[in-house]
Amino acid sequence: GVARAMSEVPARIGRVADQGRPLAEGEPANLVLIDPAARWTVDPAAQATKGRNSPFAGRELPGRVVATFFRGHPTVLDRVLNAPHPDTVAAVGR
Repeated sequence: GVARAMSEVPARIGRVADQGRPLAEGEPANLVLIDPAARWTVDPAAQATKGRNSPFAGRELPGRVVATFFRGHPTVLDRVLNAPHPDTVAAVGR
């Protein structure tokens, strides 16, 4: 399915062993939840990035990310950035 084509196969091709794992009990949950019915307008100032330039600024787009999870830890919930995963070492100043 989609998970295999968009996650498992690319991870295997790229030889990234801890990514692209199946969604199953006991596996790390690295996933994104999307609301396909939502519509939103791109505002570069509201993005969680240092870059403020976007070719999509002011455009209305379909679908919206509701949550992201890294190793089962919620990293973004309803557009709010959560604390980093406890096992992740943040690269500061890069």
